[in-house]
Amino acid sequence: MARKSRKESVAIAKAPEKQSGYKTAVYVRLSREDERKIESDTVENQIAFLKDFVSKDETLSLTEIYVDRHVTGTKFDRPQFNQMIADIRSGKINCVVVKDLSRLGRNYLEAGDYIEKIFPFFGVRFIAVTDNYDSLTSNPSEDGLIVPLKNLINEAYAKDISKKIDTSFENMFKQGIFLATTAAYGYRKDPDDPHMVLVDEEVKDIVIRIYVEFLTGSSLAQIAKGLNADGVLAPSVYWQEKGVIHKQKYTNKWEGKMIRRILENPIYTGDIQIGKTKKCYYKGITKPVNREGYYLKLPTLKISLAP
Repeated sequence: MARKSRKESVAIAKAPEKQSGYKTAVYVRLSREDERKIESDTVENQIAFLKDFVSKDETLSLTEIYVDRHVTGTKFDRPQFNQMIADIRSGKINCVVVKDLSRLGRNYLEAGDYIEKIFPFFGVRFIAVTDNYDSLTSNPSEDGLIVPLKNLINEAYAKDISKKIDTSFENMFKQGIFLATTAAYGYRKDPDDPHMVLVDEEVKDIVIRIYVEFLTGSSLAQIAKGLNADGVLAPSVYWQEKGVIHKQKYTNKWEGKMIRRILENPIYTGDIQIGKTKKCYYKGITKPVNREGYYLKLPTLKISLAP
């Protein structure tokens, strides 16, 4: 049996029946790459734009908003997207509205499957506002070619952006630029240079104490017990008091695993290797780099066993 073309598949797909009060889901996605490129196209702006669109269409009734932040469009295994699909299966949602086709995804084949097969199978109306696509009123003979072409362009865009970001990071590694967003315990970010760290004079003696006690025979548990007994703030609580982190309240208790992380962190030697891994933003995966990487010279805490 001859394989049907994509255009033919679109033509025979089950279209949603026209009705009033579609149980509408607004789906918003923004990857880190998109955020760097299009600062105006924030999650909040997308939501406001789509809510306004839905409110002006009498056939749509906003039921749920799904948001995937900092998630690549080349993969469809996304938390909120998966939840939306589960709600479609349960009958909670029968219409999906996105800003444009790239918000649904930048993978040509999978995006096409959702638009041409999965959504029609569940009788779901799909709308990409700025691309002027509505599965309820689309013309298969025209959109059967235009939509796949736009999806192909979106995928090519994702590949191009991924390559440019990778090249940018590689150049920064070669220049010895420190890219960590936070500093290790015992250090603080340099206020005059976001790509460098300084020794944190307030807690450097705690790090030195940990090394000295370990090198003179104390166990991880003994070191942690001593720090707790002396009322030394655990790293997360210390950072929270300094305003470095703003998450929920942490337990102020040192544990052996914290001590181990400090002892195993090469940053305290003053030489840190950067660029050991490489992230493929297009595929959303990180893998080791087949080279030695680059080394960055940082200030040391001058740990010594000398009296």
